[in-house]
Amino acid sequence: MNLYKGILKITTVFVVIFLLASCDDDFSNIGGEIIENPAGVQLREYDVNAYTVDLKSVQTNISFSAGQRIQNTKLLGVYNHPVFGEKTASVLSQVRLGKTSPEFPEGAVLDSVVLNLPYFSTKTFDDEESKYQLDSIYGEGGFKLSIRESRYFLNDLDPSEDFEKPQKYYSDQQPLFEQFLTDDNIYVNENFVPSADRIRFIGKNDEGEADTTYTAPALRVNLNKDYFQQKIVDKEGSAELSSASNFTDYFRGLLFKAEPLSNEGSMILFDFANTSSGINLYYSYDKETKNDEGETVNKKVIDSLGLRFGANIVNTFEGEYPDQLRENIAGASENLYLEGGEGTIGVIEIFNDDDLEGLKSENLIINEANLELYVNNDLMNGANAPKRLYLYDLNNNSVLIDYSTDLSRNQNNPFNSRTIFSSLPVTNEETGETKYTLRLTQHVINLIENSDATNVRLGVAVTSNIEQIANVGVGESTPEIPGDDKLEMVPASAIITPEGAVFYGTNASNEDTRLKLRVYYTSTDL
Repeated sequence: MNLYKGILKITTVFVVIFLLASCDDDFSNIGGEIIENPAGVQLREYDVNAYTVDLKSVQTNISFSAGQRIQNTKLLGVYNHPVFGEKTASVLSQVRLGKTSPEFPEGAVLDSVVLNLPYFSTKTFDDEESKYQLDSIYGEGGFKLSIRESRYFLNDLDPSEDFEKPQKYYSDQQPLFEQFLTDDNIYVNENFVPSADRIRFIGKNDEGEADTTYTAPALRVNLNKDYFQQKIVDKEGSAELSSASNFTDYFRGLLFKAEPLSNEGSMILFDFANTSSGINLYYSYDKETKNDEGETVNKKVIDSLGLRFGANIVNTFEGEYPDQLRENIAGASENLYLEGGEGTIGVIEIFNDDDLEGLKSENLIINEANLELYVNNDLMNGANAPKRLYLYDLNNNSVLIDYSTDLSRNQNNPFNSRTIFSSLPVTNEETGETKYTLRLTQHVINLIENSDATNVRLGVAVTSNIEQIANVGVGESTPEIPGDDKLEMVPASAIITPEGAVFYGTNASNEDTRLKLRVYYTSTDL
């Protein structure tokens, strides 16, 4: 048997080489069970069992590693999705002091307190003037934005686990957090709308001449100066500012709360760990110095103290699905509903026992195996399709072997990497149908060749970054997945996008767009 498998593997190499040498037209004539081409590649389609799981509660206090830098990306705002309805995202963040035991010079006056949260953006040029195109912003309307101090203490470690494991916080905990808000309004904007305008700074250069500089667009606003005067400046020399732990207990966090208005709203992805993200307290004081004539004069000096956001930051979500959509998700629908945020994922079960045993008993070389998901445009109500889909081993919360072996990279845009494993959406210009192709060739080969391999459930989710493969915990979901392998984790990259789409499922009436497993193979029987 091992010898036979070895022969099959060698044969596979020659067949693949032959296929690569074949012209593209050989693969465009798929009209049924057999692909008419010299290599004799054939196609079988297998029905799969697929259904939607509604994530009622997911862990959201997790950061990502992007190269050598940590990202703590969270959604903030209101997004009215044409299919999934209105969702609101707020953020509760720890705050840390940039410098412990800060000292303010005698006579220092707090001039302003500025919050800065850069948008994700791309720099362009128009008539030699730099302009920016915003990214990761969903919707074009406004929302009410308020910032208040929270007295809720965010633990880094879980007390129930003897402080040996990280504390998990979930997307449905905003009602709890709001019980601990103070009465102080640090910032309120009744209609906040993100802007692509660059930030202008007017200052002086080294020669003392007026100079104007610019930075990328950001949520940059003035906060309540009196609040920070009492909270920080007036506490100079106190125990509260003497150490990081004391300060964390003293100033436990800020709640960035979004509330819907009558317009469509907008939702923004922010990186709270960005080096430019934080709050700066700008103060001024007079300092004695000598002028060019040697006279003693007072010179106004401007300095600042920085506050940065802590590692523990929680995204909360509020909103309900429309009644009809909730019924479709819970019932035996013909569609698969996938949405990011505190949304939904798809569960896919490939091969029943008979189909898998049948494949094992035949002398076949598996050339390619794909799941093809077609967007149901009739139910999208004009919504944009998500950028990518992510397929994974749901039983073990791990990547598939096809993900690991796809080495395709896009250095200019890493979000478009691994396009062999998970294709970019492709729209047929004639039919208008949009399709996503998810490759699981090696996964299927392993199921056939490895007697110890388990036919695991597969999960499929929307993702804003195919390179992020971390998982987060699930607090509650429906329906409950049968069997021993419960839904305990989901891809973290699905939580940081509100995008979603409706796909034709396994019971769709249209045979051409129905969700199926397509296996391309070559028979070695002579």
